[in-house]
Amino acid sequence: MFIISKRFTLTSLFILSTFTVSLTTKAAQYIQFNEENIQQVKTSLHNNNAHEITNRAYDFLLQNADLALTMTPPTVIDKKFNPPSNNKHDYLSISRYWWPDPKSSNGLPWIRKDGITNPDTQTDDVDRRRLGKVTNAIRNLSLAYYFSNNEKYAQKSVQLISTWFLDEKTRMNPHFQYSQSVPGNPKGRRSGILDGRLIPERVLDSLTLLSTSPHWTTQKNKQMNHWLNDYLTWLTTSKLGKSGAKQTNNHGSWYRFQVASLAWYLGQDKLLSQAINATKNSFNYQFTAEGAQEHELQRTRGFFYSAFNLRALSRIATIADKVDLSLWEYESDKGHTLKNGIDYLMPVTRGEQWPHSSKKLDLSHLLPLLIEIMKYQPEAQYKTALTNILDNLSKNTKLEGNQKFSLFEVALFNPAFLQK
Repeated sequence: MFIISKRFTLTSLFILSTFTVSLTTKAAQYIQFNEENIQQVKTSLHNNNAHEITNRAYDFLLQNADLALTMTPPTVIDKKFNPPSNNKHDYLSISRYWWPDPKSSNGLPWIRKDGITNPDTQTDDVDRRRLGKVTNAIRNLSLAYYFSNNEKYAQKSVQLISTWFLDEKTRMNPHFQYSQSVPGNPKGRRSGILDGRLIPERVLDSLTLLSTSPHWTTQKNKQMNHWLNDYLTWLTTSKLGKSGAKQTNNHGSWYRFQVASLAWYLGQDKLLSQAINATKNSFNYQFTAEGAQEHELQRTRGFFYSAFNLRALSRIATIADKVDLSLWEYESDKGHTLKNGIDYLMPVTRGEQWPHSSKKLDLSHLLPLLIEIMKYQPEAQYKTALTNILDNLSKNTKLEGNQKFSLFEVALFNPAFLQK
């Protein structure tokens, strides 16, 4: 087990002793999925009366799940470079927007070029692509198992989870201390915690999907909850984690999403309440009175990052609803709301020019936001925008990866919005 300090160990033991039940039972509720929706989709698929796009999405899901069946389980010890700890069980990634300094004889320390990805940071020499690959496969396999009832998908998903998180020889230590590192800078970077969002975003609901499979044993569930508890403890008690909580842009929102998701899953009500209240407090500095997100609009991809931040906030809102702490109805002391943030992006859906610099406007990034806000405030502008975006995507035969993902997410998880 990775040990940061004696304080970490004692805190972890306190949490484990306090929440024994959550370590020995399987999760019963989803973090993001709506159980009624996915059950209806499953029934429609088996009855052969699903929407045409839902059938396409299901076929695409099975294609990806079948590919994952042949995957050699990725692991953090596969990386070429050692982290500063020299322990390959520690996750390591290099920040994508950083490049060697041409004015330095050895290129160190690297310098930042916002919006320009350095391809050398995205190789398998470090762990970032592997984490994305394994969490995506776990999610696809678990969904394929749920919709098809085929145990081969559950068995493979469990194998991937066990290799990445549980097996002593290959497991990742539960922290992101060396994530999004910058060569030449030995300090840990709080922005690297963003990499960790893939675990609550893709894995937690997968565990619930797998809970009906005999391959996901009570012992494995207990081990996994230990790992998640240790990661949550690192997020909330380590020096870097505490620093990450103070970020004022999308990184702070995704940090709070991680804490809220893990706290909900593990039954830690106090931490969940703290994360939701911190999210409410963030409205005062994340939004202007008009709903603009100034921290995101400073970026060269201002539209994308505005939607990206709102996606984190809307996902926290989904969790907050489970404990009757609505974020959709919340208005900050300065009158800032989640709705205003979405409304600020709406003019581009009506063909108006985006008033900020941005390399590319992809309206598919708005789909999850429109779906969520329509559940609470079904205004005509949202319905029109949603219908138009879905129509354009469904007619496009050359969708980009994120566009196909966005369309198929609607088809599998919120198919009612496919109906005109």
